[in-house]
Amino acid sequence: MGRLSASDILLTDADVLIDFVKTKRTILRSVSRHLGELVILAEVLDTVDGLTKAECGALGIRVFTTPTAMLLEAGAKRGRLSFEDHLSLVVCRTNTWTMVTNDGALIQACREASVRVRRGLRLILDLVVAGHLTKAAARQIATAIHAVNPRHINTRVLQQFEEELAKL
Repeated sequence: MGRLSASDILLTDADVLIDFVKTKRTILRSVSRHLGELVILAEVLDTVDGLTKAECGALGIRVFTTPTAMLLEAGAKRGRLSFEDHLSLVVCRTNTWTMVTNDGALIQACREASVRVRRGLRLILDLVVAGHLTKAAARQIATAIHAVNPRHINTRVLQQFEEELAKL
Protein backbone atom coordinates (compact mmCIF):
# COMPACT_ATOMS: atom_id res chain seq x y z
CA MET A 1 0.00 0.00 0.00
CA GLY A 2 2.83 2.41 0.73
CA ARG A 3 2.75 5.62 2.68
CA LEU A 4 0.84 8.71 1.68
CA SER A 5 2.39 12.15 1.45
CA ALA A 6 0.78 15.56 1.80
CA SER A 7 1.13 15.99 -1.97
CA ASP A 8 -1.05 12.95 -2.72
CA ILE A 9 -4.48 13.56 -4.16
CA LEU A 10 -7.07 11.11 -2.89
CA LEU A 11 -10.26 10.73 -4.93
CA THR A 12 -12.98 9.17 -2.80
CA ASP A 13 -15.90 7.22 -4.14
CA ALA A 14 -19.43 7.60 -2.78
CA ASP A 15 -19.29 4.52 -0.53
CA VAL A 16 -16.26 5.65 1.47
CA LEU A 17 -17.60 9.17 1.73
CA ILE A 18 -20.98 7.89 2.94
CA ASP A 19 -19.29 5.63 5.51
CA PHE A 20 -17.51 8.59 7.08
CA VAL A 21 -20.48 10.97 6.78
CA LYS A 22 -22.71 8.47 8.62
CA THR A 23 -20.20 7.70 11.36
CA LYS A 24 -17.51 10.33 11.93
CA ARG A 25 -17.65 13.08 9.36
CA THR A 26 -14.81 15.07 10.98
CA ILE A 27 -12.38 12.28 10.03
CA LEU A 28 -12.61 13.64 6.49
CA ARG A 29 -11.09 16.94 7.65
CA SER A 30 -8.26 15.02 9.31
CA VAL A 31 -7.60 13.07 6.12
CA SER A 32 -7.48 16.25 4.02
CA ARG A 33 -5.22 18.02 6.53
CA HIS A 34 -2.78 15.23 7.26
CA LEU A 35 -2.79 12.59 4.51
CA GLY A 36 -3.30 14.40 1.22
CA GLU A 37 -5.82 16.47 -0.67
CA LEU A 38 -9.24 14.80 -0.55
CA VAL A 39 -11.35 15.17 -3.71
CA ILE A 40 -14.85 14.09 -4.75
CA LEU A 41 -16.21 14.29 -8.27
CA ALA A 42 -19.22 16.61 -8.61
CA GLU A 43 -21.05 13.78 -10.35
CA VAL A 44 -20.38 11.47 -7.40
CA LEU A 45 -21.30 14.07 -4.78
CA ASP A 46 -24.70 14.35 -6.48
CA THR A 47 -25.35 10.73 -5.45
CA VAL A 48 -24.47 11.26 -1.76
CA ASP A 49 -27.34 12.15 0.55
CA GLY A 50 -26.50 14.25 3.58
CA LEU A 51 -23.51 16.15 2.21
CA THR A 52 -23.50 19.42 0.28
CA LYS A 53 -20.80 21.17 -1.68
CA ALA A 54 -20.54 23.78 1.08
CA GLU A 55 -20.11 21.06 3.71
CA CYS A 56 -17.40 19.49 1.57
CA GLY A 57 -15.55 22.79 1.61
CA ALA A 58 -15.81 23.00 5.39
CA LEU A 59 -14.38 19.48 5.65
CA GLY A 60 -11.49 20.26 3.31
CA ILE A 61 -12.86 18.22 0.43
CA ARG A 62 -12.41 19.70 -3.03
CA VAL A 63 -15.29 19.12 -5.44
CA PHE A 64 -13.86 18.39 -8.89
CA THR A 65 -15.77 19.29 -12.03
CA THR A 66 -14.97 16.60 -14.57
CA PRO A 67 -13.92 17.72 -18.05
CA THR A 68 -16.24 16.69 -20.89
CA ALA A 69 -13.64 14.43 -22.52
CA MET A 70 -13.43 12.33 -19.35
CA LEU A 71 -17.21 12.18 -19.07
CA LEU A 72 -17.41 10.89 -22.63
CA GLU A 73 -14.68 8.31 -22.04
CA ALA A 74 -16.40 7.06 -18.90
CA GLY A 75 -19.72 6.78 -20.72
CA ALA A 76 -18.29 4.74 -23.57
CA LYS A 77 -17.46 1.52 -21.72
CA ARG A 78 -17.92 0.44 -18.13
CA GLY A 79 -18.15 -3.33 -17.83
CA ARG A 80 -19.14 -4.15 -14.23
CA LEU A 81 -18.60 -0.60 -12.99
CA SER A 82 -21.25 2.05 -12.53
CA PHE A 83 -20.85 5.23 -14.56
CA GLU A 84 -19.62 7.10 -11.45
CA ASP A 85 -17.08 4.40 -10.60
CA HIS A 86 -15.77 4.27 -14.15
CA LEU A 87 -15.58 8.06 -14.22
CA SER A 88 -13.58 8.01 -10.98
CA LEU A 89 -11.21 5.45 -12.52
CA VAL A 90 -10.75 7.58 -15.64
CA VAL A 91 -10.04 10.72 -13.56
CA CYS A 92 -7.54 8.91 -11.32
CA ARG A 93 -5.76 7.29 -14.25
CA THR A 94 -5.56 10.55 -16.20
CA ASN A 95 -4.35 12.65 -13.26
CA THR A 96 -2.31 9.95 -11.46
CA TRP A 97 -4.44 10.31 -8.34
CA THR A 98 -5.11 7.64 -5.73
CA MET A 99 -8.58 6.04 -5.70
CA VAL A 100 -10.15 5.61 -2.26
CA THR A 101 -12.77 2.84 -2.34
CA ASN A 102 -13.93 -0.34 -0.67
CA ASP A 103 -15.67 -1.65 -3.80
CA GLY A 104 -14.07 -4.87 -5.02
CA ALA A 105 -14.92 -4.37 -8.69
CA LEU A 106 -13.50 -0.84 -8.67
CA ILE A 107 -10.36 -1.99 -6.83
CA GLN A 108 -9.80 -4.68 -9.47
CA ALA A 109 -10.40 -2.24 -12.34
CA CYS A 110 -7.96 0.24 -10.77
CA ARG A 111 -5.28 -2.42 -10.42
CA GLU A 112 -5.76 -3.44 -14.05
CA ALA A 113 -5.35 0.22 -15.07
CA SER A 114 -2.30 0.73 -12.77
CA VAL A 115 -4.21 3.22 -10.60
CA ARG A 116 -3.16 3.37 -6.95
CA VAL A 117 -5.90 2.34 -4.53
CA ARG A 118 -6.49 3.01 -0.84
CA ARG A 119 -9.30 1.41 1.14
CA GLY A 120 -11.35 3.64 3.44
CA LEU A 121 -10.26 1.87 6.63
CA ARG A 122 -6.64 2.20 5.52
CA LEU A 123 -7.01 5.97 5.84
CA ILE A 124 -7.90 5.47 9.50
CA LEU A 125 -4.75 3.39 10.00
CA ASP A 126 -2.73 6.07 8.19
CA LEU A 127 -4.03 8.67 10.65
CA VAL A 128 -2.99 6.45 13.58
CA VAL A 129 0.51 5.99 12.12
CA ALA A 130 0.80 9.76 11.59
CA GLY A 131 -0.18 10.40 15.21
CA HIS A 132 -3.46 12.15 14.44
CA LEU A 133 -5.80 9.45 15.78
CA THR A 134 -5.60 7.09 18.72
CA LYS A 135 -5.98 3.35 18.31
CA ALA A 136 -9.09 3.44 20.50
CA ALA A 137 -10.69 6.12 18.30
CA ALA A 138 -9.69 4.21 15.16
CA ARG A 139 -11.29 1.02 16.50
CA GLN A 140 -14.48 2.91 17.40
CA ILE A 141 -14.76 4.48 13.93
CA ALA A 142 -14.10 1.19 12.13
CA THR A 143 -16.72 -0.58 14.24
CA ALA A 144 -19.25 2.16 13.49
CA ILE A 145 -18.51 1.90 9.76
CA HIS A 146 -18.99 -1.87 9.91
CA ALA A 147 -22.38 -1.29 11.55
CA VAL A 148 -23.59 1.04 8.77
CA ASN A 149 -21.90 -0.76 5.87
CA PRO A 150 -21.65 -4.50 6.61
CA ARG A 151 -21.60 -5.29 2.88
CA HIS A 152 -18.20 -3.72 2.14
CA ILE A 153 -16.88 -3.64 5.71
CA ASN A 154 -17.82 -7.17 6.68
CA THR A 155 -16.57 -9.12 9.70
CA ARG A 156 -13.51 -10.39 7.81
CA VAL A 157 -12.51 -6.85 6.75
CA LEU A 158 -13.03 -5.58 10.30
CA GLN A 159 -10.87 -8.42 11.66
CA GLN A 160 -8.08 -7.58 9.19
CA PHE A 161 -8.31 -3.95 10.30
CA GLU A 162 -8.00 -5.01 13.96
CA GLU A 163 -4.94 -7.12 13.14
CA GLU A 164 -3.24 -4.25 11.31
CA LEU A 165 -4.14 -1.83 14.08
CA ALA A 166 -2.61 -4.15 16.68
CA LYS A 167 0.70 -4.11 14.73
CA LEU A 168 0.97 -0.31 14.93
